[in-house]
Amino acid sequence: MLIITIRIPYHVLFFHNGYKIYPYIREYGKEVFVMELSSFARIGKGALTKAIGLQKNYVEVYSKGPDVLNECKSNCHGCIIYQKKEDLRALGLDEEADKIHCFCHTCPSSVWEFSYTEEKRYINEKNRYGYQPTLKSNAIKLLLLYHFLQPDGHGFIKDVCIRELADIIGCTAATIDACNEVLQDYGYCYFSNSGIHDRCINIFLPEYKDYHKTAAEGGRGYITMSKDMLLDLCGIGSLNTLRLNLKGILEVDYASYSDANSDTLSPVTAQYQRLRGFLPSYCKRGVIQKALKENDAIFDLAFDDQNVTFTIHEKYAQKNMREKMLEDTKDSLINYVDHINTVLEEAAGTQHPEERERLDAILSTLDIHPSAKYPYLSLSLSDYGDLASLALQYGLHTVHMAVSQIYNKYILQNHPVDKIGALARTIIRNRSIYSAAS
Repeated sequence: MLIITIRIPYHVLFFHNGYKIYPYIREYGKEVFVMELSSFARIGKGALTKAIGLQKNYVEVYSKGPDVLNECKSNCHGCIIYQKKEDLRALGLDEEADKIHCFCHTCPSSVWEFSYTEEKRYINEKNRYGYQPTLKSNAIKLLLLYHFLQPDGHGFIKDVCIRELADIIGCTAATIDACNEVLQDYGYCYFSNSGIHDRCINIFLPEYKDYHKTAAEGGRGYITMSKDMLLDLCGIGSLNTLRLNLKGILEVDYASYSDANSDTLSPVTAQYQRLRGFLPSYCKRGVIQKALKENDAIFDLAFDDQNVTFTIHEKYAQKNMREKMLEDTKDSLINYVDHINTVLEEAAGTQHPEERERLDAILSTLDIHPSAKYPYLSLSLSDYGDLASLALQYGLHTVHMAVSQIYNKYILQNHPVDKIGALARTIIRNRSIYSAAS
């Protein structure tokens, strides 16, 4: 008996992964998973600090204090409020003088300057973050890259194509395999074959679920990184250059919190002695300068005999990235809810049992419970803004979970909801407390 096999040249399927739809292409018997990177990602400070090398113990001597009004530069001496403050202080009424001092913040002539309060703080990064071995260049890049592949709230990523990873980083698939082994041996992530193809894997980032937690809850904070910054970092060849740039990003992020009310980009100064604390022993001042001069894609740099000054490019400033990330996240949530409503409308309108069954199956992948009737999921722009802010803190997958619970427990049951964002936050917090308890 003659058997003739006909092979279709290519066929395109679609897999739903979180809130994005990815094409999965089968061509001449070969399967290729086309990945799409998120525009922004959260990366844990603890994992990143350990990956580039823990700092030797050191002492922080200065911390920023409140901004101080320069009364001479502001020409305060002819001001009525200034005279009133002086009169109150002369009478010993300092608290009353401080109360009217707040009016000075609205004065267009006021000039405010930094002040520093001197204090000593002993820093032991090993105690703060724990210990994991330092990574090489490609392993660091791969760890960063995984955060841009839409991990769910627990840190799981499904169906990651090794060849795509290699193309983005600029190495071979064999190098990706070797890096994954190192990352797993050191505890940065874990991987397994996905089963969808022999060159696709699943990834688990064990610390990801704790990124959003406060220090009291065991969290260590995270930085927000853009896709453009990731690609700039992937273009760095030297390991020391990569590590120094990542250290600069961490230092600028720490400084941005103490300077949260400033609209300017504040440079950050780091002593060579401090920078040598996480680098190999041969990295003295000349080596550090040479390494940093190799790449200026992220920072403008200035050097003197004792220090390096990092000034991050404006597009990578945390404030600017947060605003852009908030808008992108809001648009993503609008598209996500629009997709749900499209399926809800089709399910409510169809008269064919087979079609209804198909649509119910789609809704189940979105965690929407089956129902005889499917009311519309209506959100205001204010709701989307609140949910986007939650997504920046907890991740999109977690907010999707909250939205589906609100729909199942409130919209389907015809229970009124005053503020979607507040209810979503309560659901997420309760889920976090339950997960921590279990």
